[in-house]
Amino acid sequence: MFQVLLSLIFIRPFISSFAFPYLNSLYSAFFLIFLASWVIIKKPALKKISFLKYPLILFCLALTISIIFSSDKLNSLGELYKYISGLLLFLIAASLEYEDKIKVIHAMIITGLVISVLAIYQYFFGFQHILDYISKQKLPDASFALDYISRKRVFSPFVTPNTLAGYLAMIIPLTLTHKNKIWLIMLLSSALLLTKSLGALISLVLALGLYFYLQGRLEKRRIIILLFGLAVVGLLFIIRSMTYMQHLQPIFSATMRLNYWKDTLEIIRASPITGVGIGNFNLTHSRYAHNSYLQIWAEMGILGIASILWLILTIFKSAIENINVSPNKRLMTGLLAANAVFLIHNLVDFSFFLPEVSLIWWVIFGLAIYFSNFSK
Repeated sequence: MFQVLLSLIFIRPFISSFAFPYLNSLYSAFFLIFLASWVIIKKPALKKISFLKYPLILFCLALTISIIFSSDKLNSLGELYKYISGLLLFLIAASLEYEDKIKVIHAMIITGLVISVLAIYQYFFGFQHILDYISKQKLPDASFALDYISRKRVFSPFVTPNTLAGYLAMIIPLTLTHKNKIWLIMLLSSALLLTKSLGALISLVLALGLYFYLQGRLEKRRIIILLFGLAVVGLLFIIRSMTYMQHLQPIFSATMRLNYWKDTLEIIRASPITGVGIGNFNLTHSRYAHNSYLQIWAEMGILGIASILWLILTIFKSAIENINVSPNKRLMTGLLAANAVFLIHNLVDFSFFLPEVSLIWWVIFGLAIYFSNFSK
């Protein structure tokens, strides 16, 4: 069963829920059945996550209340698989043996490498293929793709550069303990830069700062690395600003996000306790709030956002307290940095709601629990 799990984790990022909705539904149904079967057959020990029972119970309660009071119960039930799959993956990842954990991490790194190669190929050769496809199929709503192509921002195999960037930035910290880390980081970072995503780059720089701090190695050379990262962000900001088209400038993107957040707060004010129900969030000009925490609150109510923050803080607290007794401190800090990238990036993005990225995060989240509690 473990080999099947590795295969499913490996291929998950290649199946975009936007681009391939039917294939995503088939994959998700099979994956959910497989995960449930794993839990029934393997009976993973709950001891390692016993310290999380209260935030997990509260999270499940928030999901239930969200569905009961949902403005569209059928739609909410249709979205429930994402959360069930994530929680099951979280439990399974936390219960695997040490050697299997390493294999899972390697599988995720290999996936990231393949996706990096695809993104780099797209930059040099793939944009024309997409333009030919759009022209041949006469797609009516291809404006976003055309915008990305005009700016040469890579996004394959996802549908937006920011989603690809968030995914790549999350995988990069996992490579920091690999024996061939230099060329791995260079390949992944090259693909990340080609997305021209400011939010993902800033998230990665901040997460690397956490990594160096937890390693106890925040000396001059590593501070220079962080400053270089910020300089790259500044240069990218200037490059993206050098256009006469207002809607392509970073300031326009930031302004739109502020408007999304303002509208989301209005939804929260209207239903702060129970939320509108998972999957029911929708703004006039966007399906997402571009801030996953605000959207979780809007969909799941106060218990939903409180439980997920409680869960995150408890895991990070436990991991940091136990980091010096972890079997592999460097890998433990890499896992925490990978989690940090995802969590920071979701302050300005919505990959929490995209299973092709979020399910990989649930795996990394579960792995952090295992390593932090190795000695217990």
